[in-house]
Amino acid sequence: MRMERWLTLLLACAALAFAGCDDAAGGSGGFFGDDDNEPNAAADAGAWGGAGGAGGEGGNWGGEGEGEGEGEGEGEGEGPGMPEPPQGNTNVNLGGAQDIGYFRRLLADGIVPTSEDIDAAGFFAEHHTPLPQPDCGEQVCLQAMLGVMANLINGNNCTLLQIGLNSPLVADPALRPPLSLTVVVDVSGSMRADGKLDFVRQGLGQMINALNDDDQIAIVKYSSDAQLLLPMTTLRGRRNELHGVVDRLVPEGATNIYDGLETGYLEAMAHYDSGRQNRVILLSDGQATSGITDDDRIRGLSSRYNSEGVGLTTVGLGTDFNFDLMRGLAEQGDGNYYFVEHAAAVEEVFAEELSYFTVPVAFDVELEMAPGSDYRMVRAYGSRMWADDGVGGGGLSVPSVFLAHRVAHDDVGEGGTRRGGGSALLIELMPEVDPVREPGAARVAVVDLRFREPGTDRIVEQQVRVTYPEEPQVLLRQGFFDNAIVEKSFVMLNIYVGISLALDRFHFERDGEGAVGMLQQLIDAVADYEDSANDGMGDVDMQLDIELMEQVIDVLLRNGARDPELPEEEDPWPAD
Repeated sequence: MRMERWLTLLLACAALAFAGCDDAAGGSGGFFGDDDNEPNAAADAGAWGGAGGAGGEGGNWGGEGEGEGEGEGEGEGEGPGMPEPPQGNTNVNLGGAQDIGYFRRLLADGIVPTSEDIDAAGFFAEHHTPLPQPDCGEQVCLQAMLGVMANLINGNNCTLLQIGLNSPLVADPALRPPLSLTVVVDVSGSMRADGKLDFVRQGLGQMINALNDDDQIAIVKYSSDAQLLLPMTTLRGRRNELHGVVDRLVPEGATNIYDGLETGYLEAMAHYDSGRQNRVILLSDGQATSGITDDDRIRGLSSRYNSEGVGLTTVGLGTDFNFDLMRGLAEQGDGNYYFVEHAAAVEEVFAEELSYFTVPVAFDVELEMAPGSDYRMVRAYGSRMWADDGVGGGGLSVPSVFLAHRVAHDDVGEGGTRRGGGSALLIELMPEVDPVREPGAARVAVVDLRFREPGTDRIVEQQVRVTYPEEPQVLLRQGFFDNAIVEKSFVMLNIYVGISLALDRFHFERDGEGAVGMLQQLIDAVADYEDSANDGMGDVDMQLDIELMEQVIDVLLRNGARDPELPEEEDPWPAD
């Protein structure tokens, strides 16, 4: 994962949706069973076509995987004489919680995590899923792809709708605007343990080296109270001084997160520059123990400055930090949350993620999904910002979105680190029982995208309609997938749900043997898929996922679970 090759420019959210899970007989029950909410989705009056690239509203629709039409734009167009940008296919990062380092650290410490400890967005972001070519004519393209097959956990029929955004723009470090970063560092006494402050010194040192001469940085430390150690300064000619400030950080006192954040935001606002990326980076290893300690008041303080255009990225260290607070602060602050679980993660988080903030490729992004008349929505995975709309569908709103920097399934850092693959929103749909419908392909969903284009403020709108060529209840043994991309996403979601269900079975049902058996069965299916992935070359993401599930099994066994004897399944991945 080379930081030189990825970082900057423009792109929008990668959302994936997991749809329709019912049993083979046509009854209800997905991964997590039936859902209490059964919205009735009204049939859309327009024409329906296969899943595919962005299409204009009311356009003609082609066959499987080929939605046609063009996105609609309003307002000022692009000025004449603009050079043709390089053409590529780059995924987009939605921001928000994008890390499962905390989950991995618990496993490394021999602790059985809960299902709440593995964040869906963070797990999905560890996977590179290349989308179809972004040929919509805009710098952000809406994609939607369909997969239908029995899931790998209980064999129920699952309809998978993968929604994503990508861009033809190629990330270029030379195009990144200058940064104004305010680093707010926890130096409370607990930072002395487990080398946490050493991680911070090492990481900030790497970040200082990686930033450009024209970037600016300020450093705030906080313990029982906060202190501005270094006012906002340009890096040119000051790197040795900055390294000295970082090297002199020592642990002391309590943890006054509120005071530290407020001091950092005040410094950021005093030097706010609309031509720069203005961002605060908050590092903490614990709970707030001094000053204002109420989580809601801390979030409220941060939100006021976020609304003024200062973003926030949070970094957790150690296993005693306030996970919910740090994740929530990042989500509302148009940034990512990270957890530095071991030394190998330091370079990835500080030198590759935090030291490069890309140019937003889209502002005021709104993504909406309405199920077709043959389906109902059950739930969404991959973004805590998703909200049901009350009429059967749902969507999310994001202030701005950026390019993801991972470029391939084998783009993996030292120690198996693989953050930065992009966002994934997975929405589970379920076929309606005996829907009133006309003959022909099943109407799965309509997906709409709206965003404001940076530089022109032009409003861009795109729409994709998705169908299934069979009757809604039909489940083909080999499954149906628009392409190999959605196959990987299908497996990825099965792994996330399988790990979550196994942990719940261990903690709440006291069924350690069943939890281990579920994961062993899932490993067999994933290994069978992985053998045939990428034209038989395999997939590193899946290989590392298998290692993760094996680690979960090991921790379960060390904490009292028993190893069941399972019959070998003849064809665990029938789609190959």
